[in-house]
Amino acid sequence: MADIKPYQIAVPEESLQELKAKLALTSFPDELDDAEWDYGAPLADIKRLVKYWQEEYDWRHHEAEMNKLPQYITPISVKGFDHLDIHFLHQPSPKKTAVPLLFVHGWPGSFLEVTKILPLLANPKEGEPAFHVVAPSIPNFGFSQGVKKKGFGIPQYAETCHNLMQKLGYTQY
Repeated sequence: MADIKPYQIAVPEESLQELKAKLALTSFPDELDDAEWDYGAPLADIKRLVKYWQEEYDWRHHEAEMNKLPQYITPISVKGFDHLDIHFLHQPSPKKTAVPLLFVHGWPGSFLEVTKILPLLANPKEGEPAFHVVAPSIPNFGFSQGVKKKGFGIPQYAETCHNLMQKLGYTQY
């Protein structure tokens, strides 16, 4: 487990500035009259969202909040593919009877989906079950490495998660 390393999110400032520049250069399409949500998000909503990301969203604040979480990264081998650097949240419970729980985010989604219920899972009230929570960023998402070869499907995603749990010492979960 020596190759499991703590992980801190640190998006380069240049990347944030590049995003703001791209948002400033956005060309918006025309919209059908009274289309509402029939053909996707209304143009006014998209423009409001772009303006928010350009002028108000404080990435550094949210980055600091995410960095309060117990995050790690480790190489995981998957048959037929090179190893992948997998990012994950790991919140062990202080309770000795805790059960390992693999929380896999939706698609699209992220490991952050578990954060609202993390305290309830790892530190429940007396008499309630407790869990050692592992929430990976699946390959190609978030802070995990992307796959560079065709053929990586659901069985490989499952193998990635299983191998991560095994590496953490969880033989049953």
